[in-house]
Amino acid sequence: MPRIRLVKPTLAHESAIRAYLDAVHAAGLPLHGAVLEQFPDVASWIAFCDAPGGTLMPNGVAKVADSTYLAWDDATAQMRGIINIRHELNDFLRQYGGHIGYSVHPACWNQGYATEMLALALQQCDALGLRELLLTCSPDNPASRRVIEKNGGVLENIVEFQGNPVCHYRIRRGA
Repeated sequence: MPRIRLVKPTLAHESAIRAYLDAVHAAGLPLHGAVLEQFPDVASWIAFCDAPGGTLMPNGVAKVADSTYLAWDDATAQMRGIINIRHELNDFLRQYGGHIGYSVHPACWNQGYATEMLALALQQCDALGLRELLLTCSPDNPASRRVIEKNGGVLENIVEFQGNPVCHYRIRRGA
């Protein structure tokens, strides 16, 4: 039985999202997958999550069609992570970001949440008709590599993006 479920962020989650953001910043970590750090407040980010593809991000780049979810633990009413599914890829995502980006609450690392989040996101990809997915991570991130591999990811190659190596994994889903 899953410990978490994926839920769309709403204003009802605002304090949990803020606490999550504070924990990530307190740990000195980057926030991957959901561009939350680009917004002045959580409410603006939630509105952006609901915006269609083509909407400009604060950095001036148009977002692709996507779905953003919180990894929500109903038993504790706590947020365990954020995961973003990109329904299509632009040039940047083809090189660096891939179809799915995620981050896990620092207090929840090494507890299997990322593996569970990705498995649930792949079910959403099935519903969207996304059959061949690109997932990326740093070669220096063995935890993310394991998460992707546990979910069927096969290392295709390692490319260079802006002077840094990036692992390109493929996950192929059923027809």
